[in-house]
Amino acid sequence: MTERRLSARAVVARVADEASFTELPAPAAKSGSGQPDGPLSWQGYDASRARARERTGEEESVVCGTATVQGTRAVLLAFEFGFLGGSLGERTGDRLESAYAYARAHRLPVVPLVATGGSRMQEGMLALTQLQRVARQSILTREAGLPQIAILRDPTTGGGWATLGAGADITLALPTAQIGFAGSRVRPPDADPTAYTAEAQVAAGAADAVVRPEELRGVL
Repeated sequence: MTERRLSARAVVARVADEASFTELPAPAAKSGSGQPDGPLSWQGYDASRARARERTGEEESVVCGTATVQGTRAVLLAFEFGFLGGSLGERTGDRLESAYAYARAHRLPVVPLVATGGSRMQEGMLALTQLQRVARQSILTREAGLPQIAILRDPTTGGGWATLGAGADITLALPTAQIGFAGSRVRPPDADPTAYTAEAQVAAGAADAVVRPEELRGVL
């Protein structure tokens, strides 16, 4: 596995002080959210989630918890790209909303460690509404005077880029990571792939700096 495609827990280990990470409890599922194959009855969705859990060891596409980063306590939001492409569904939104609320209640900075292909198509419009939820949490956290420092991994596209990435106070990116609203499958056929890299986003002013993986903890 490349540095850009580290698992959620591996990237947490990159930035957190040793043995300092404590996972936040996942919020309880909402009543009526457990219907077979999700809100659209998308055939095979339950089986896909089961395979993702078995493959990654995670229950959802994001792992949220607290840790210290060179002694500074923070809330970390680490995406697991191996879980359905790190996509955002309703349960992802539940976890992110709960983690942001915890950060505000305890006056902690928020560090999204993003690797996502965007909204989860198997949940349709419900998945798109998670972006609104996340954007609201980001705004509330900014109004509370708490910093948000995003680390963009490979890839960071779709709503994950538009909310957690572009919405952060400081946006850092791993070298050559694919970053942009349009993923590789939905770009124009003549699009220049170098325009969707970490380096290009820094050059355009959409991200602040490219940081090598071994430097992440110190820079944070």
